[in-house]
Amino acid sequence: MTFTWRRTFPETHHYFVAEEAGQHVGRIRRIHGGPQDGVWTRSCTGRQRGHEATGVRPLNGEAATQDEAIKAFAAAWSRDKARSVRTVLTLA
Repeated sequence: MTFTWRRTFPETHHYFVAEEAGQHVGRIRRIHGGPQDGVWTRSCTGRQRGHEATGVRPLNGEAATQDEAIKAFAAAWSRDKARSVRTVLTLA
């Protein structure tokens, strides 16, 4: 699975948007400050239906490194995409 990653804002270095086939499918970012300083978060946002299904969650979460966040994001997106294909749910 190949995503196109781009910075959410030109001046940011730790906040990225993932796109697949030209569609926004999620984000990863590193938290700055507070008790979670340095933690990477991920969020799959491209699909709006089916998130409650068993075996699809979690679509969002945290990781210690950027690489771990990207891998977890890809796995979550793959689960959600596979379920949508099986159930004929389309992108919202």
